[in-house]
Amino acid sequence: MNELDNVRINVSEYELENGGKGKITVFMYVGSADPKAVLDEAVRVYVGANGHHQFVDIHHDNPLTRVVLSDINGMRQKAFDKDNDRM
Repeated sequence: MNELDNVRINVSEYELENGGKGKITVFMYVGSADPKAVLDEAVRVYVGANGHHQFVDIHHDNPLTRVVLSDINGMRQKAFDKDNDRM
């Protein structure tokens, strides 16, 4: 079996300042091979030559997940409001 068959993705879009759309994609690996190698290949295939930002768990205790964002510099931004901004 091709290990990329064990990769799951979840994709959401967000609006950009220019009216376009950016994507946030969460990759999850559910196989038994080296997750770094498999996710590196999955991201390479997915993004092609498109610019992107890639995020991994800061503590490296969850190597089975990878997050990729496109057009991060084109995202709408505002000042952080500590009293109102929550997840």
